[in-house]
Amino acid sequence: MSANGVVDITILGAGPAGLAAAYYAGHRDASVRIIESLEQLGGQVAAVYPEKHVYDVAGHPKVLGTKLVELCAEQGLQYGAEVRLGEEVQTLERVSQNGEELLAVGTDKGGPYLSRAMIITAGHGAFEPRKLGIDGIDEWEGKGLHYFVREKAVFQGQTCVIVGGGDSALDWTLGLQDTAQHPIALVHRRDNFRALESSVSEARALEGEGRVRIMTPCEVREVHGDGTMEAVTIENTKTGEAEQVPCQALITLLGFHSHLGAIADWGLELEGKRQIRIDPMTCETTQPRVYAAGDVAGYPGKITLITIGMGEAAIAANNAIAQIRGEKVQPKYSTD
Repeated sequence: MSANGVVDITILGAGPAGLAAAYYAGHRDASVRIIESLEQLGGQVAAVYPEKHVYDVAGHPKVLGTKLVELCAEQGLQYGAEVRLGEEVQTLERVSQNGEELLAVGTDKGGPYLSRAMIITAGHGAFEPRKLGIDGIDEWEGKGLHYFVREKAVFQGQTCVIVGGGDSALDWTLGLQDTAQHPIALVHRRDNFRALESSVSEARALEGEGRVRIMTPCEVREVHGDGTMEAVTIENTKTGEAEQVPCQALITLLGFHSHLGAIADWGLELEGKRQIRIDPMTCETTQPRVYAAGDVAGYPGKITLITIGMGEAAIAANNAIAQIRGEKVQPKYSTD
């Protein structure tokens, strides 16, 4: 970082994609500042599923979220990137200093933070979980209702009902097998799941062993308990039959409402409602020297995997460095 506080690249977000961008930029001898709204490194992986196994990172048959974050941080921060945690970005302006046009970012805690280029790796942006449409459901938070699985030990020996049909619901149906009481009930409002076929097949195999109970097409209609959760009423939406199922932990994994926050007001063209449109060849947005990578970046055919985000981060950093140095874009490898 130069004496006047200007860095080559500001990275917004300290999840795996942001840390990958920091690594590649540092490898190219660029100075980096990372700004993260959470009070910890790791982004959504660390905040939402630290004890969940991640399967789609190249070179790792499976890796715990916490371990992945540790490895990404060790790799990404090895070149001395400045890290500012707990700061939510608010403004982006272009300013001139000593004849050079710079990007100036303001946060709720400080700034302006000056840089020559920017890579946005903000994941899904600000997010909050989707909730069951049951009157008074919020009253059960802290009494048995869970929107995330942060620590598996919380569910030790408990009767669990998991609601959802995507990868998270299936992953935790499988991931809590060594923790929760059997069978774990998996409730989905449709007969078909959206999750990976291999996960669904494994869950059905466990159902045959009495370790999982798959309830479809079903919905949770009511929660029962005195002070803490004791049971839920589950209705089969096809037959109308209802059943009260023992439940000490109701884990609802229905996805998130997400938004880009202040970033949406920066004049960047969007892909859909929650992604920033980029050129997949360069990962540049519609604003010069502003790039995006990871889940926040969008283009036709985009696959939102951690591995994809890491690749986009390297492309973004490579193009940003070439642009600010006035060089031809060419790859620089980390192997001899």
